[in-house]
Amino acid sequence: MRDHDDTPSTIGNDLPPILAGAACALAGTGAVLAVLGSDSPLRAPFALFLLFAAPAAGLFALLRGLEPGARAAIAAAGAGAIDLGAAAVLSGLEVLSARSSVAVIVTVTALLFLRTAADRRNERSTPEQMHR
Repeated sequence: MRDHDDTPSTIGNDLPPILAGAACALAGTGAVLAVLGSDSPLRAPFALFLLFAAPAAGLFALLRGLEPGARAAIAAAGAGAIDLGAAAVLSGLEVLSARSSVAVIVTVTALLFLRTAADRRNERSTPEQMHR
C-alpha cells in the first residue's frame, strides 16, 4: 500500500506555470485597459502590476547565472529603476500618461526578452555555425 507522502505533488509541480499564466493575463488586461483608456476600477491596479512585473520578469530571465533569490532581488530593483527612468524621460518630454508608460515598458520588456533569446541562441550555436 502506498503512503500519501510517496507520490509527487502535482500542485507543487503545476503551480509555477499556473501563476505565470495568471500574471500574464493580469498584465495583459492592464495593458489593454490602459491603452483603451477604460474607466474600469481595475485599470490602475492591473496597469501598475504590468509596469512592475513585466520588466522584473524580463530582467529575471536575463540574469540566469545568479541564484534565484539574488535574481529576484536584482530584478525587482531593476524593474523599479526602469520604471523611474521611463517616467523621468516621459515627464521630461511632457508626454507622461498611462498609455505612453505602458508602451515604453512593454517595449523595454520585449527588448529584454529578445536579448535573453539571443543569448540563449548564441550559447547553443557551435563555433562552426558562428563563422558561417
